[in-house]
Amino acid sequence: MASLQSVLEQYFTVYHTPPFPADAYELVVDGMPLAVAGDLSEREVALLKTLAPQPASRNPWAQFLVGSGSIPANGVVRLVQFNTSAAPTQPALWLDALLSLFSGDVTGFWLTPTHAVVVEPQTATPLDQSGLLSILDTLDPDFDTQTRGYLGQFWAVNATLPAIFAEEQRLAAASDDRCACLANSALAYYTSKARRDSPLLGNLRDAITEDAEMRPVIVSLYEHLGNLTATAKALYIHRNTLQYRLDKFQQTTGFSLRQMDDLVLCYLLVQGA
Repeated sequence: MASLQSVLEQYFTVYHTPPFPADAYELVVDGMPLAVAGDLSEREVALLKTLAPQPASRNPWAQFLVGSGSIPANGVVRLVQFNTSAAPTQPALWLDALLSLFSGDVTGFWLTPTHAVVVEPQTATPLDQSGLLSILDTLDPDFDTQTRGYLGQFWAVNATLPAIFAEEQRLAAASDDRCACLANSALAYYTSKARRDSPLLGNLRDAITEDAEMRPVIVSLYEHLGNLTATAKALYIHRNTLQYRLDKFQQTTGFSLRQMDDLVLCYLLVQGA
C-alpha cells in the first residue's frame, strides 16, 4: 500500500524541510512535519484535514521547529524525541512526569499525539543514553506505554534548526533502538539507499541472511565492538559456540566477523533484513 506521503506527492507540491513558505498548508504525516503548496481549494483543504492533522501544539518551540514561528530563545539546545506506540490516555500528565525526570530546566510539548519533544539547554551535565534509558524505564510502567527515545545533538538556536530537527526526526523514525542517537543510527540511515539499490549488496545480503541465527550474532557482536566474551554473554551462549558459528559463517560467506571491516559491512547488510 502506498504511503500517505507518496500519495500527497502525486497530487500536490510537497515541502519536506522547514521553514515552509508562508502560504503553505502544514500537516503532520507519520510524525513528520510536511507542507503542501498553497492556493488550495476548499475541497482540497477538507481532504487534507481528513487525511492528516495539522500541528496541534501552540508551544513556541513547536511552532518554530515546524517552520511556522519565530526563534523562541537564543543559546544552544538539544531536542530529545519520545515516540510512543500509542497515544497515552493522560497526555498532559505523561508529559509533566517526563519533564520532572530531567535534572535541568527543560520545556516540552506534544508534536503529535504519539510524538513528544523535550528542549534541553546545554549544561555541564547533559542527559546521556543511560539517563535516557532510565527515564523510559521509569515512565513506561507508570503509564502503561511503550516509548522509544532519540537523543539529539546540541545545536545553536538559529534559522537552520528546524531543518536539522526534521532530519533528526527521520533518523529517529528509521531506528528500531529503544534509545537512539546520531552515533548509533547514522551509519545505517545514511547508507540505506545505497544498500537498497545496489545489486551487489543485495546479493551479499541474501547470502549472509540465509542462516537466520547469524543476524542477532552480527548485531550483538557489532554492539559489543567485536568482543566475543561480551557477545556470548549477551546471547546466552557459550563462547566456544560463538567461535564455532563465526568459523562456519566465514567458511560459508568469506567474511570474518573477527575483522572490524567485515563486521561493519555485515552489520549494515542485515539492517532491515
